[in-house]
Amino acid sequence: MQFAFCIRSPTEPFPFLFPVPMTTKTTAVKKASQADIHQSIYDAIVEHRMLPGTKLSEERVAELFEVSRTQVRGALQRLAVEQLVTLIPNRGAFVTTPSVEEARDVLDVRRTLEPATVGRLIARIRAGKAPGAVKQLRALVKREQQAHARGERRQAVRLSGDFHVLLAELSGSSILTRLIRELTPLTCLAILTFDTPTTTACPNDEHALLIDAIEAGDTDRAAQLMTDHLNHIEHALKLDTPPEREIDLADVLFG
Repeated sequence: MQFAFCIRSPTEPFPFLFPVPMTTKTTAVKKASQADIHQSIYDAIVEHRMLPGTKLSEERVAELFEVSRTQVRGALQRLAVEQLVTLIPNRGAFVTTPSVEEARDVLDVRRTLEPATVGRLIARIRAGKAPGAVKQLRALVKREQQAHARGERRQAVRLSGDFHVLLAELSGSSILTRLIRELTPLTCLAILTFDTPTTTACPNDEHALLIDAIEAGDTDRAAQLMTDHLNHIEHALKLDTPPEREIDLADVLFG
């Protein structure tokens, strides 16, 4: 059984590539900012286009985005703080390749947080503080199923991550939401390191079963389903030596 577990980014991959109306007949294109570069690399990772170990040459990235190396360096430093990129002195920047211990640690932390998240959500629903929660979750899972049916893998991956982030948002905890947002791309890297790059998304039936338990107000069952779900993801990983893969940076950034 294959899984992916990634977070949705707030913008589309290349928001800077759009025409700007001018007073003349010519059209200007907004230059890529440091934030744009960060977002594009981030999206490429969470959509399973950019794999762990990919070298992010400052010169090559600057060439692709037509910006200075200073802007690229700032974006890479931000990604390094988020642990999505590893900066190695005298060698450069690489998409982080988590170790076996780090992959297990990420999922172990999630097993601590996410069962509690669904418990908080059920309590909020009972208190009348999240009346539309179940409807929102079902609508998202329906979109995920439709993406699967259309063969839109990247969209399915994003929606799979959206589901878990939405659970945290609906729980009413800004701290849980921030932590889940930070952990989900790290989970992506673990999956990409220890599974195949064609991995799709979380099984729809597990998301649907979890919603059923939430709607029924069954806290214990919902927590157990979430734990089982995370266990299934870990057990599906091949926690051994990651395979070597050839990467074309232009393809993964602009593909």
